[in-house]
Formats: sequence, structure tokens, C-alpha cells
Amino acid sequence: MDLDSRERALTLELKEALASSLELSVVLSRMKGALFQLFPAEHAAWCMSKQGLPAGYEWVATDRLAAFLARYREMAGGDFVRGTVSHLPNVVFRDSEMVPRAVLERSRPYQLCRELRTPLEHVMSVRLDMRQGWHGGLTVYREQRLSFSERERALLQGLTPALARTVRNCRMLGAVVKGHPFPEVLLHQRDLECLVLTPAFAEVLRTARVTAWLEAWFSPSELGPSGLPIEWVERLAWLGSLQEDGEPGLDRWECVRGDRRLRVTFIRMPEQEGRRLWTLVLEEEPSYFIPVPSVWRPLLTWRETEVLGLLLQGYFIESIAVLLGITWHTANTHWKNIRNELKVADRAELLYQAAVLSREERE
Repeated sequence: MDLDSRERALTLELKEALASSLELSVVLSRMKGALFQLFPAEHAAWCMSKQGLPAGYEWVATDRLAAFLARYREMAGGDFVRGTVSHLPNVVFRDSEMVPRAVLERSRPYQLCRELRTPLEHVMSVRLDMRQGWHGGLTVYREQRLSFSERERALLQGLTPALARTVRNCRMLGAVVKGHPFPEVLLHQRDLECLVLTPAFAEVLRTARVTAWLEAWFSPSELGPSGLPIEWVERLAWLGSLQEDGEPGLDRWECVRGDRRLRVTFIRMPEQEGRRLWTLVLEEEPSYFIPVPSVWRPLLTWRETEVLGLLLQGYFIESIAVLLGITWHTANTHWKNIRNELKVADRAELLYQAAVLSREERE
């Protein structure tokens, strides 16, 4: 989609605000000026799901929404927004695409906002699926009886990768660095292993287990003069050459060896003292492997079968795209086709059904 000069300027301003802090409340405060010019509206809210509590959310919202969202539990059953966006993560929806207008006006959220004298008339929302047991989202609310346009929906869709990175980065590091000197605070965190690098990739700090993991996962020939994996430095150089971090998932690296998986997330930190450090968050965990059930193979193309095999090994779509040398959009299209052909709703159901079928074939 071609942007005019005003849209380009506001989009750039919005992206700069999204990358300016690891606190969602600060990000919202800094982004709402450009946000409400790009998408004329009065209210906005970030949300993050609480792990283990599917119906529970943490909200960060503009001031007048606080009372409305504080009563979310009583209207959750009639939440047509969540009911729509949860089925297609990372896709922006307008209320006109969610429910008929008559249904919207009868819904509990619509009635409640009137009781609270916050007359919300239209909404546009996207669920940001992090594929790690939790998700986030951004919702924009309009008081005017003027529907969000297809142009506005497309503009917000283009911002979705940046929105997802913001929520992920705030979730991973926001609580850690808030009010503490960075990066020294990382040395005192349990269960958080990091490498901090300068923009030129010189090492600033590493946490306790990083050295052991580098030795276990990489041979000397795979490490560069700095002692860092050559593949990571090349990825950082490529990310650093971009104005933003590219398609979803290209700022994440994964490798499976034997029964272990190493995952690295490359986070470009907010600017401090004229520079933006890189923080690499390392996670090592058990891997698992489920073979592609033979009854599924005739239903899929060879490429879909290849994607399915990697999904069953625990890889995310983003990493599959990198491993197969295809775009995220192509990999995600294969995933949609797989879901349709196998009649599974999501990754959890896919893994369950595959495990059952594989066990039956072994028996």
C-alpha cells in the first residue's frame, strides 16, 4: 500500500514511539498523538493475557477507559471483539467485520460503556499472538458514528509487526529494567539469561549461563573473533541495517539438537545516551519430536508436509520461514492450509491430534 507524505510521517512517528520504552504505559502515552491522527479516535488500550488465566487480562489504556476495562469480567461473555480476533491472530478487524450493527448495540460492552458515560461507537482491534502461551493486543475506540475505513484497517495491519515486537519486548524485559540501572540489573535476575551488545556488537555484559551454553551449542569454527556465534552477528548486522526489524520472527533464532532447543530473541533496546544497545535473550528448553502421521501425508503438498514436520518439532512459523528460506507470509499461508486440511483449530490441537495418531500407528 502506497502511503502519502502525512501517513508516512505519522507512521514513522508511531514506530519511534513504539520503540522508545519497555513500559507499555509510557509507550501508550508517547504513541497516542500519532495514533489518534493516523486513526482518528479518542481511546486506545493495550492488553496482555495472564499466563494460565485465559480469561484474565492486564490492561494499559488511555484514562477514560479505566472504569470500563475494570469491569471486563462481567462483559467477557459478550465480548465480540475477543470472539473475532482470537480466531485469526495478527489480523486487524473493524467492528463492521465482527458483528452486525444491531448485535453490537445489544452487546453488554456497548451497554456498559453507556452506563459509564463513555459512548464507544466503533472499534478496531488486533490480537498479537506471541506463540509462547500468551498473547497481547491493541484496540482503538472511536466515539463518533463513523466506521473505521478499509484504508485505516490496512494502515494498522502494516504496523502489526512493530506492535507485536513492542508487546513482546515489554513483557520480556519491562518489569526487569523498570526503575533499575541497565544493564547491570540483568545480573541479578533468576531464569533470565542475556547477552548485551553495543550497536557495533561489542560485548557489554553476559549473564551466568551464557558462556556454558555457547560452548555446548557451538564449535570453535562457528564462533567469530569476538567469541560470539557468526550466525548471530550476521543476523544482528542485517537487523541493524533496517529501519525496523523486518518481517515477524526474523529477530528470533532457534536451533534444535538432540533433545534440547536453544532460542534467542534479538531485542533492540530504547535509546540511552545516544545509542541503542542490543539485548539477546537466551532460552534453553527440552525439545520434542512428533513424526508426521502417515494418514495426513496424502492430504498435504510436499511443502505443507515439510512445514508440518517442523511444527511438530516445536518450531514457530517465524523460524520455519528462516529455515526453509521463504517469507513469513508464505510460511503462514502453509500453516493456514494445514489447519484447513487437517481440520484443527490451532497449534495445541494439532500437536494433540498428531500425538494420538502417531501413538496409534506405533501400536
